[in-house]
Amino acid sequence: MKDKKQVTQIAGQAVIEGVMMQGASSRALAVRDEAGRIRIESERLKPKSKIRKIPFLRGIVNLFISLFSGTKVLMKSAEAAAEEVDASNGKNLNGLMFLSVLLGFGMAIGLFVLLPTAITEWIFNISNKMLKLVIDAVIKILIMIGYFAAISQMKDIRRVFMYHGAEHKTISCFEQGKELTVENVRPCSRHHDRCGTSFIVYVIIISIILMLVTGLIAQATGFTAYFDKIWVRSLIKLALLPLTAAISYEILMVFAGKNFWLIRPLKWLGKQMQKITVREPDDSMIEVAIAAHKTVQKMDADAAVEEIHFPAPVTLGEFKKSVEPLLQYKTIESSDVDWILCSVLGLKRGQLNDKISVPFGYGVRIEKMLERCAKGEPLQYVLGNTEFCGNLISVNEGVLIPRMETELVCEEVLKQINSNRAKVLDLCCGSGCIGISIALKTKCYVTCSDISPEAIKLTKKNADYHKLSINIVKGDMLKPFNSKFDIIVCNPPYIKTDVIETLDEKVKDHEPRLALDGGEDGLKYYRYLAEYAPRRLYKNGKLVLEIGYDQANAVKEILQNNFNVEEIKKDYGGNDRIVVATVK
Repeated sequence: MKDKKQVTQIAGQAVIEGVMMQGASSRALAVRDEAGRIRIESERLKPKSKIRKIPFLRGIVNLFISLFSGTKVLMKSAEAAAEEVDASNGKNLNGLMFLSVLLGFGMAIGLFVLLPTAITEWIFNISNKMLKLVIDAVIKILIMIGYFAAISQMKDIRRVFMYHGAEHKTISCFEQGKELTVENVRPCSRHHDRCGTSFIVYVIIISIILMLVTGLIAQATGFTAYFDKIWVRSLIKLALLPLTAAISYEILMVFAGKNFWLIRPLKWLGKQMQKITVREPDDSMIEVAIAAHKTVQKMDADAAVEEIHFPAPVTLGEFKKSVEPLLQYKTIESSDVDWILCSVLGLKRGQLNDKISVPFGYGVRIEKMLERCAKGEPLQYVLGNTEFCGNLISVNEGVLIPRMETELVCEEVLKQINSNRAKVLDLCCGSGCIGISIALKTKCYVTCSDISPEAIKLTKKNADYHKLSINIVKGDMLKPFNSKFDIIVCNPPYIKTDVIETLDEKVKDHEPRLALDGGEDGLKYYRYLAEYAPRRLYKNGKLVLEIGYDQANAVKEILQNNFNVEEIKKDYGGNDRIVVATVK
């Protein structure tokens, strides 16, 4: 038996980690929170006013209503997904919403109205009046394509576009009369005629057509200011926006699902643009879209179905009580809780007090982070960053967590630098903390190198965060290099292989073995450096090494043939920690 196709009034919007669906009388927002649960908030809609049913007028009114409601839903999803903190906890939501819409509308006018006109006028010196309008139109289309292509490269936006795909597929599945299951939704089309992306394409194309028509009228009537005055043309463009939106809306709604020949080119263009803004979703995203759609179905079918609301914010004091069982674990220190709270809520420790409001999305994130700490994961990995020499450094389980002792190594390198043009190599760089700190405090030529792809990726991330242009090289020790350096600094793996399993669980179970294992006696990499580092150092070049607390004499002996060991410096605990040597 064939599935019976059905028409639906339900439309949707992709949001941060979720999907909003809106039907004839209700709206539902489904968001997947940090714990992986699908959270739903639903509401009844007010009956549509008469003006929203009048052709052409309804397009203008619905556009502005959609802008405000869409922004509101986006903010709600951000709160549920714990994307950003609003210190006012909703008190200034209307003001923020109005500002967001205003900024978005202003940016759209700037990009698609004023910029094409300015480029045409100031860059292209065109005497043909109608050709000037055609160039303006081409630039507008290129800006639209470039804008969508550019934002699609952003990780968070790509995920929104994937949820966009889940929304389209779910609606398509429902329209085909199939049961809404992940298996049924997955093969459905990502393209949909009533997509907002198509609406934007229609607005651009209709605006171009209207401008060409007004251009012909201006030319026929001798209204030369239309072509000669950039501000006149810009004002006319702005004045035509309501008509443009009205016509575009009617095309979108009236011809959706129809194959009228005159509209076919517009629909084709909309479909091509959707290839950028509508991506293939994963199954978890489809689940979210289905949850939103089913909620709207139920509410539209039964007026007795009650609204659902996200959990209300709680005070910090109440939140701490709710997570007290987690705080009993020995792996969690009292200061860990404060650091996590500060990280998620965007506050300093001095600003924490029990009266602070914690939105539920952030509460879920904090609880998940505490659970990771309870399982023994180091705080720095949970936070995703740590401080090193006063600089924020991103870290993960692909690199060692920088220690305070390593800050002393960095300070020693800074002391050894006698020229701002010195060449410094941070070997076995891990997160790049040493090289980046040196680059931030000097004008030296800094190179960071590591064999680990994850370390290289993280070093690049940290360098980008601090807006540094340093040389980052993936390779095994000194093998990638033919050039020489003034200083080579290295914090190599120096733990004996059979000792690793006796280390603290936070170290042996979470930090990369590649960065810990120094071979049978822990001295493998010191022997390598003793032999090969002299070839990569200038005359009187320095080698600065971090060593194990009991390795000073052994390292000194290893280096003595090719280096003069000048100093062996101690750490904060009084242990031998740093070797400073000069090449012979």
